[in-house]
Amino acid sequence: MTRMIRISLLAVLLSAFLPACSFSRLYAQNVEQVRMKSGSVVEGYISEQLPGRYIEVRSTKATIVVSSDSLKTKQIERIPLDSLSEEWKEWAEAGNKFIDDGGQKKLELVTLEFQGSRYPRVFLLEKGSIIKFLDLDPGKYRFNWGDMHCISKTRRPDNLFSGLKETLVLDDNTEVEGQIIEQYPGKDMKILTDGGEILSFRSDQVKEIRTKQLTDGLDLWSQIQLLDKISVKGEKVPLVGFISSRKSGKELTMLLEDGHSRTIPLSNIVSYAKIPNSEYAAVYDTVLEDGEIRMNGMQAYFCTLEQKGPYLLLGEIVSAQVSTGTEICVEANLEDLSAQCTLVKAHIENVPLKEGKKQETMPIPVISYEDLVTSSLPMDREITPLGNIRLTFNVDEEGDYVLYIKGKEGYIVINVVK
Repeated sequence: MTRMIRISLLAVLLSAFLPACSFSRLYAQNVEQVRMKSGSVVEGYISEQLPGRYIEVRSTKATIVVSSDSLKTKQIERIPLDSLSEEWKEWAEAGNKFIDDGGQKKLELVTLEFQGSRYPRVFLLEKGSIIKFLDLDPGKYRFNWGDMHCISKTRRPDNLFSGLKETLVLDDNTEVEGQIIEQYPGKDMKILTDGGEILSFRSDQVKEIRTKQLTDGLDLWSQIQLLDKISVKGEKVPLVGFISSRKSGKELTMLLEDGHSRTIPLSNIVSYAKIPNSEYAAVYDTVLEDGEIRMNGMQAYFCTLEQKGPYLLLGEIVSAQVSTGTEICVEANLEDLSAQCTLVKAHIENVPLKEGKKQETMPIPVISYEDLVTSSLPMDREITPLGNIRLTFNVDEEGDYVLYIKGKEGYIVINVVK
């Protein structure tokens, strides 16, 4: 007898969701976006700056606007799809920028040489008296300080719990906590507060900016994506560490890697730089209510299983339906962090439907209490920074998987299809 189509309480496959269950290191993340008065926009991070003179940006993406007056040469190349970086492939596919060259997909890139500068393999966005081009290859751009319009920072995702947060101390000693998301050097700044408001202040209203780790339960140095590197007058070796405080027009305090701190007058600083921190780890987590359980970011549904003799029968309603190869991530906020969690795969048994002389049986997917003791499948289990239980596992075969969590009524039933 063939089995009826299973009914899922989730209308979409959970595999369409990216589980927020990663503990990963990020190095190429776009931290800042620097906008110039010319219209140029560079994404990456400011790797070096000398206030009043120049800034240097390590870029992951740059849209550059320049005058064509100083253009010396322009070399056009048609690059085959297979020879492009993943960034160029993705961008060209999204914008339908490929050309058909004899049946082969190619992207037309140009190398521009100006008086004193050269830009290899960029994409021309605009031509004429003003040239605008896109550069998706990692690089370095330097601008005059006075050409800068503003600096904006990528907003921190709600589920990212490693990083830094700022406190603005205003001239009336009011303190505003959050993330500085935009700065107009010497003019204004905007901060996204912990309460979700965006507030703006004139630079002369802010007498101090304090910076600290976002999550107290995590090591400070693992939360710093970019370390500060400062050259000080009269010192041959630059200081490397973390600027914990800046007092407007006066001084800054720097926490060094050896645990000591230094307070340095701004007049003694020659230049500022940023360098990637190899110890940085992006830690993602989920804020859950007491007793709440989520599966791949969605509220987990617990099914009631009917008992028939030694078996627990799986009905037509399941918690979710996914495709083979899907990674499942279950996050639970439980009082007992050592609570038993068991994953088993259902098997087919001929189960009697009626009692009496003429017993009819039907092949039905079931599990038994014995399965929960002897047939548990492997899962990765960890305690998250916020104190949740996190279970991760892959479902590589078709069938039904049942997750039991001690203390919860019912079972999470996952139907896996090709």
